[in-house]
Amino acid sequence: MNTPRVPSSFVLLTIVVVAVCVAAARHVRAESDREPAFEVTSVKANTSGALPVGGPGDRFSHGQLHTTNVPLRLLIRQAFQLPQDDELVGGPSWLDTDRWDIAGKTESPSAAMLPMVRSLLRDRFKLETHFEQRELPVYALVLARTDAGLGPTIRLTTEPPNFREGIGTLTGRAPINVLVSMLAFATQRYVVDRTGLHGTYEMNLHWLPANLPASVTPDVPDSPSIFTAVQEQLGLKLEPTRAPVDVLVIDKVEKPAAD
Repeated sequence: MNTPRVPSSFVLLTIVVVAVCVAAARHVRAESDREPAFEVTSVKANTSGALPVGGPGDRFSHGQLHTTNVPLRLLIRQAFQLPQDDELVGGPSWLDTDRWDIAGKTESPSAAMLPMVRSLLRDRFKLETHFEQRELPVYALVLARTDAGLGPTIRLTTEPPNFREGIGTLTGRAPINVLVSMLAFATQRYVVDRTGLHGTYEMNLHWLPANLPASVTPDVPDSPSIFTAVQEQLGLKLEPTRAPVDVLVIDKVEKPAAD
């Protein structure tokens, strides 16, 4: 079953935080129960019937998780960094239809959030999963120019990584794997790095995110699509192809007991 694409503040938040968590979740053992956990959690069914996911008080930083009216399948995808619908397989229909108000808190403002979200899912929803490999449609990130030159807003640097992600922007210094992870969430499809580029790059990329809610303003409003931006600004290209991808399979999940 595929997850509906929900234009929401929650999905935007995923895009913003993915790079700082890039190494944390993608290859974590799905059945692990040894990850850090929130000190306090709250899970309540949301019966408002509202379509939008998230709200103005939602947070995903500084040791605090607070998300409103979220379908569980979407939260699982975020916790395991799964940008494509098909990367999460199985589970009952209520993963898409039921909505939840979920909160978690720890006293450490610098704690990694995604491992604690995964622990919350295992503890409160009894989530059990495993990874297996399937061939899926993906994008290959390749050099766009025949002379292997790069675009005007990217260059190799010897300075250490230091970057910022915004709503439709990536600026600063980062290795290519950070760019790849960001592009996966921006395109909602797994991205394979076939650039052959190594090291850290100074880059300035701005694009217009797809399906932005009317209440959200991108950092650079007059921006092209992510595909045009990558080619014109970075001298790279996203080509559709197919490749083996590790998908997460849901073995077990239960509705939580009421708080």
